[in-house]
Amino acid sequence: MNFMQQISGSGVTLRREEGTSCRACTLRTRSGTPRTARPSHTLPQRPHRATTTGQRGFRKALEGAVEIQESWSEDHAEAFNSPRVSCGENFGFVKMSGWVRMHPKLSLLLPGRRRDSHPPCGSSFRLAPPAALEGPWLSLSLNQFEDSSGGHLVRSLLFPESSITHQYHQPRPGRSAQSAGPCGLGKCCDWMTGLLGGRASHLKWQDVCHRVLVHICDTVAAERCCLALTTTDEAGGQVLGPFFQTTKTQSHTHPDWERSIMGYVVSTGWPLNIADAYEDMRYRLKVDEPAACRPKSILSVPIKNQHAEVIGVVMAVDKTGAACFFSKQDEKVLSSHMALLGVILENKQLTERLEQECHHNQVLLELVRLLTEHHQCLETLLGRLSAVILRASKVKLCKIFISDQSDGERFSWMVCGECDDHGRSTHYCTREFDVNEVSYMYAVRVRTSMEMLNISNVKSGTQPTAAGVQSLICAPIRDTQRNLVLGVCELLNKVSTDSDEGSGFSRADEHLLQTFVECCALALHTYTVQQEAEKNLTKLTITEEVLSYHMSAPVDEAEALEKCTVPSACSLGLVDFSFSAAGLSLAASAQAAVRMFLDLDLLQNFNMDFKTLCRWVLSVRRGYRSNVAYHNWSHALSTAHCMFAIIRRTEQLQNNLSSLEILALMVSALSHDLDHRGVNNSYIHRAQQPLSRLYTHSTLEHHHINICLLILNNPDSRILGNLSSEDYKACIGMIEKNILATDLTVHTQRRSEFFHLVDEKTLRWENEEHRDLLRSVLMTACDVCAITKPWKEQKRIARLVAEEFFAQGDREKREFNIQPDAVMDRVNSTRLADLQVQYIDSVCSPLYGALSRLFESCSPLKDGCTKNREKWQMLVEKGKEGCSKRMKD
Repeated sequence: MNFMQQISGSGVTLRREEGTSCRACTLRTRSGTPRTARPSHTLPQRPHRATTTGQRGFRKALEGAVEIQESWSEDHAEAFNSPRVSCGENFGFVKMSGWVRMHPKLSLLLPGRRRDSHPPCGSSFRLAPPAALEGPWLSLSLNQFEDSSGGHLVRSLLFPESSITHQYHQPRPGRSAQSAGPCGLGKCCDWMTGLLGGRASHLKWQDVCHRVLVHICDTVAAERCCLALTTTDEAGGQVLGPFFQTTKTQSHTHPDWERSIMGYVVSTGWPLNIADAYEDMRYRLKVDEPAACRPKSILSVPIKNQHAEVIGVVMAVDKTGAACFFSKQDEKVLSSHMALLGVILENKQLTERLEQECHHNQVLLELVRLLTEHHQCLETLLGRLSAVILRASKVKLCKIFISDQSDGERFSWMVCGECDDHGRSTHYCTREFDVNEVSYMYAVRVRTSMEMLNISNVKSGTQPTAAGVQSLICAPIRDTQRNLVLGVCELLNKVSTDSDEGSGFSRADEHLLQTFVECCALALHTYTVQQEAEKNLTKLTITEEVLSYHMSAPVDEAEALEKCTVPSACSLGLVDFSFSAAGLSLAASAQAAVRMFLDLDLLQNFNMDFKTLCRWVLSVRRGYRSNVAYHNWSHALSTAHCMFAIIRRTEQLQNNLSSLEILALMVSALSHDLDHRGVNNSYIHRAQQPLSRLYTHSTLEHHHINICLLILNNPDSRILGNLSSEDYKACIGMIEKNILATDLTVHTQRRSEFFHLVDEKTLRWENEEHRDLLRSVLMTACDVCAITKPWKEQKRIARLVAEEFFAQGDREKREFNIQPDAVMDRVNSTRLADLQVQYIDSVCSPLYGALSRLFESCSPLKDGCTKNREKWQMLVEKGKEGCSKRMKD
């Protein structure tokens, strides 16, 4: 019965014919009694002879003629048909871009069995568990790896050509295990403990590996030692990384057997001790191999961290001194050293990772700081950003290609940053490209693939080359929302920290470059938004100029108003609260507005030009839309008149309000509904009009403020132009608050506070908050003063308000297919009287009642409101009687 054992990760395949035995397969029972391995573990009987020539000796599993048991092949046919496996007579390693991937399950190996003795012709190794022997997942036909000399060699199995190889020449006399000192006796190594205790804190991990390698080479009395650490590739697989060694030879290569053994130890996680490689049947040396590459004894031990994960492997070759093989004590000593080294390396890696994160965060903060600063142009910003990445990543050259958005197949311009030998950086911008340049070719490739490209050796045969370019890393600048490539960033010629020679870009460099390209994308987006904002601001300025021109009073009307004799307040009916603007012509209404400013001495108090006042009044009149039923110029004049009458009739207001406050109140009253559209705030937001995007609350009121300021800033109507900067700022602030107070929602929120002040008689004129609240209440009282007018005027205005509300309700039904509020539903037109009574009871009566208690002069407003309520209530009663009569009929 044939048996095949494959050592996964090393490509080693063993076979023994039934009925034969080998000391390498001799195992011990738990009681310690030796027993011969089962027949299935037997190997072909071969004579053990001393090696006299190079034709025999260290037998390599990479070449032996191996046959796989037929039954095993049938059970694992899929493994042989896999694209990763090539069936054939001989099996070896799979070469994957210069790296060998470890089996993912091999980190979970269970303890196996091993020999206790180390005979000259045998080897002490631990058998991998069955999970590791399931199939030749790393096997590949060796016929694919023929070299020029005809030998079966696997090139670059564990280490790529570009991997780092450190050689340390440490000549020393040979010594035996007995002269190894405390380390050789298996005691705690004070030298290693010192490294763990902090002696290695100032050293880099490469220096730590070198010193430890020299130390263990002396401790176990080996001719030479080598060490390799593990890392992960892009796919997340485990691969061997940098290679360190101590050797007397100036130029030492890494033969395939070294890589095979180290790969096997990493894969299994168990030590491997080969006492006499010349007589080991698993390997065979070729005649043409140099004598220096023929080892006698080998001891390889994995390096594990505190979580029992393999992070590296060390291998000692050729025991020196009297002993010709590495003993069990050497294995214990080397394992104890590697246990400490695993902790040391893990701490160093954590420390370096933390330092990299701190460095990355510092670079990110500097990039963000540059993004928040103002720059004259995008080229300057990208140039300063490139200077940061040049210093941070230690490269000689940085190129930022910007894509042409009109033609996605080419770049429109480029920013190039250079760093000289003294660390000074410069940048320039160009729109001319050499399409045959290697950096441009890689930029085009990355723009097409939209993936990062990292080339450690540009001079390799499969890549485009160029003079002066050693290493290159390239990443796209992407707009993730639109899935576009805005540009490409390239870093060229990484400079090593230890020397001026170039080196490859690491994962940390890739992470740093990814952050940099995201900042570049943000810079491009910010610049684009800024350009659009500036363009829109320019358009807005032009629009305001056009609007100001059309809102300005015609020259003939302004001259007519300026030259005419303005009637007195009595003749215009401005003294009483019963004033109505309905019977006035446009010219007379403008004269009434001018008269109110004249009688309040605002022109004299603020050195206001009469001509400017006339033009301002006419501009405000043009700012109201004539196609709106109620919220038009007539309503504005009525509101301003009510404010004028309250101030003139109330001595307390004249004595306590400043002239600036009175000016702000009059300007606000006349301008509080400028450019009203005949709809309320709810409709504007439901219709998603542009105004709704500007303000989240009091949308129309904010718009009225903007139009008011637009007219006040018009050169022909600057009635506040002679105010000091302090008075001007205070007046504008009061105007804004006064107009916002006309929003009934705001009034409902603040009126309880005013009612409390009136009822408790705690209003204090010296309190600025009380004064602001009083101005707001006066604005609301004047805004709804139509409810206080004589019955005939009140009924006319109520119909105008209802018509405007019903028109909005019709639009809501038509456009939104919703049921409007009762006050805006035309179905309720017969209930106008009832709606008016509800409006008076909820808003008007409480307001005028509190105002009349505060100022006796405002009692006519309360009386007028009360009389009109009685009228509307009578209509409600008549409507109920008529409805009952019709029901009886």
